[in-house]
Amino acid sequence: MPRVTVAHEQAVRQRIIDAAIGVFGEMGYQRATVQDVVRASGLSVGAVYTHFKNKEELFLVACACEVEAQKADLRLRLAEVGSVADRLRTAIDYAVETAMSEAHDSSVRAHAWMVAEDSPGLRQILRDRRTEMVAFSRFVLQEALARGELPGWIDADSIASAFVTLIDGFVIRALEAGPLSVDDARREAYSLLELLVGAPERLPPAVESLRLQAGSRPS
Repeated sequence: MPRVTVAHEQAVRQRIIDAAIGVFGEMGYQRATVQDVVRASGLSVGAVYTHFKNKEELFLVACACEVEAQKADLRLRLAEVGSVADRLRTAIDYAVETAMSEAHDSSVRAHAWMVAEDSPGLRQILRDRRTEMVAFSRFVLQEALARGELPGWIDADSIASAFVTLIDGFVIRALEAGPLSVDDARREAYSLLELLVGAPERLPPAVESLRLQAGSRPS
């Protein structure tokens, strides 16, 4: 009997994960079954259960893998971009394109929001994803601040968090109200970048008053 190699087992596991991402993205967590994943993978029931104990574990791994793939794709794109301004535009373009793809074509993550309330593990994956996206956005903004491309009073933490909320909001809006074009979404997201780049060097009195009322640190 031929020996099963680690590489073969990893390939089988990845084949199951790829099938699960497609099945959950198309059918959603509630409707999809392990048998659907079995059929999509072309493997046996035993092969699937050798690697995953149940549907929930399959869904958790599918979510985590989809998030990791998106992060790797974004890092690859940014590695080819030089200036901070171009990095900001690239990050916005990628975030908008990804959000619109998820809203129009369905994705594991879009369905994950719908069932996260009942799954602590899934909520943690979504929290970790948001934390990493905010941290990445903050890094790009801080890089721009260090180069003097943005006014020093800009609050990178708050803007990074608001930006991620904006991008996720595109998915929710499309699910609620129907398709939103990539161009329309990009135009709205770019408006935030335009405000940042065009911000005055000193914090306007009205903005400083709002910041103090919200409990933010003064400039």
